Amino acid sequence: MLRHPLRVRILEVSNERDISPVQFLREKLAPGKYTLSHISHHFSVLEKGGCLEVVQLIPRRGSVEHIYRGHARAFISDEEWANALTDAERRKITRTVLQGLIARAEGAILAETMDKRMDRHLSWLSMRVDEQAWSQLAELQAEALERAEAIMSEAAERVGSEDVESFPATFGALAFESPSSSAAAREARLSD
Repeated sequence: MLRHPLRVRILEVSNERDISPVQFLREKLAPGKYTLSHISHHFSVLEKGGCLEVVQLIPRRGSVEHIYRGHARAFISDEEWANALTDAERRKITRTVLQGLIARAEGAILAETMDKRMDRHLSWLSMRVDEQAWSQLAELQAEALERAEAIMSEAAERVGSEDVESFPATFGALAFESPSSSAAAREARLSD
């Protein structure tokens, strides 16, 4: 169901807030140029798959605007990533997810919340690794994500059952093979 990057983006946005295909189009949230009918189709596919639900119907000049709410985050298992997707599909999904993360970071900078907390974290490491180290980094990523999901669930329970103030936060981590220095220099020369 998540082979198309537009569906990944729809789930990302609809898990944050209720949204219609019209709003999605107007706010230019699609990763590329799509028509309303194309966007609506992907919303419908996600609804039929149980990832979205219609939470409101609003009459609009002879038609009805469907407002959707997300029920599942965009998740592709390691096995699906390796075996069920083409290289082109993986690149499109990677681009969509990364653009979404960058958009969230930019939104936080513009809203002046990025640096509001003194204990916020933003860092990266450039390193040379062998296969063993790469496997260890992959394990670390999986452990961090699993722990972050547990923290998210625990917070949702506290907020839902107590009078606890909550606020939006974003947790992200990346690990990827970087181009070699010579490849990066060659790409820079080609883009000049």
